[in-house]
Amino acid sequence: MMWFLLALTSMVAFASWLATFGSRWLAHRFNVVDRPTGGRKIHTKTMPLLGGLGIGVVMFVCFSVFVQNQQMFGFLIGLAVLLIVGVLDDRFNLSPYIRFPLYAIACLTVMFTGTTIHQVTRLTGHGGMSLGWLEFPITFVWLFGVTLTMKVLDGLDGLVTGQTVIGAGLIAALALSPAYFQPLIALLAMVVAAVYLGFLPFNLNPAKQFLGESGGTIAGFSLAFLAIVSGTKVATALMAVGLPLADISVVVMGRIFRGVSPFRGDDTHLHYKLLKAGLSQRTVVFIMWSIALLFGLIALGLQTRGKILLLIALVGLTVLLSLFTSVMRRSRVSKI
Repeated sequence: MMWFLLALTSMVAFASWLATFGSRWLAHRFNVVDRPTGGRKIHTKTMPLLGGLGIGVVMFVCFSVFVQNQQMFGFLIGLAVLLIVGVLDDRFNLSPYIRFPLYAIACLTVMFTGTTIHQVTRLTGHGGMSLGWLEFPITFVWLFGVTLTMKVLDGLDGLVTGQTVIGAGLIAALALSPAYFQPLIALLAMVVAAVYLGFLPFNLNPAKQFLGESGGTIAGFSLAFLAIVSGTKVATALMAVGLPLADISVVVMGRIFRGVSPFRGDDTHLHYKLLKAGLSQRTVVFIMWSIALLFGLIALGLQTRGKILLLIALVGLTVLLSLFTSVMRRSRVSKI
C-alpha cells in the first residue's frame, strides 16, 4: 500500500508540475498577471497568476477516477465552482460580493450531497456526541472558514502551497494508522498533497508563479472536505491550519476594534508582521511551516482533550508571536 501511494504521489506531482507550464503560458498569453503596486504586494516584478488552474485540473481528473458516491460528486462540483471563480477573479478582479456567495454555493453543494460533521468526540475520548441541529451551521462554518483562511494566508511565496502539503500529509498519515485505516481517504489526501507539491518549485521564493485565487481556495476547501469525510480528522486538520485560523481571528477582531471593515485587506497578518520585524520571506515561511508540522505531528498521538489543549497553546503562540513582532519592529525603528 505504501509503495503504491508513493508511486501515485510521484506521478500526480509530476502531472501537476507539467500542468504548471501550461497555466503559466496561459497567464502570460491572456495577461493574467499580478503587478507590484506596493502595500501588501511585496513582490518586485510582474508575476503570472492562474497557478491554481493547473492544480485544480489535475486534482479534478484524479478525484474523478475515485468517484464512488454522491459525496465525491458534490466535492467535484464545488471544486469546479471554485476553479472557475478563481480563474475569473485572477483575470477580472471580482468583487467579494460576487466571490463570497459563490464560495458559499461550493460549500453548500458539498453539504447537500451528504458531507457534514455529524458528531464530535467527547472530551473523555469515549464515544461521540451528536451535534443535532448544529450539524449544518458548524459544517458550513468549517468549510467556508478554512476555504477563506487558506486564500487569505496566501501572502508569501510558497506559504499556502507548503501548508497544504503538510495538512494533506497529516490527514493521510492518520488515515493509514492502524487505529483508523482508511486507504481511500489516504489516497485522496496524497493526491491533494501531490498536486501542491508539484507546484511548489514554481512557488518558492523567489516565486516564478503565484497560486492565484483558485489555488488558495481549493487548498482550504480540499483540506476541510477530507477532514470531514474521514470522520475523525477535523481536529488533526485544525492543527495544520490552526495558526492561520488563529491569525485571521486576531486580525478580524483588531479591525473591528479599530472601526475598520473586517473584510478589508491589510498588512496586519502575522506573516506580514514577521517580515516587518526583519525576517526574510524564506525564514517566515519556514517558521510557519514548522509550527504547522510540529503541532500536527503532536496531534497525531493525542486524544480529544489533548488536541483542545494543543489548540489553545497554538492560539497562545499566535498571540505571543504577534506581540514579539511588535517589540522587534519598535526595536528596529529606535535603532534607525
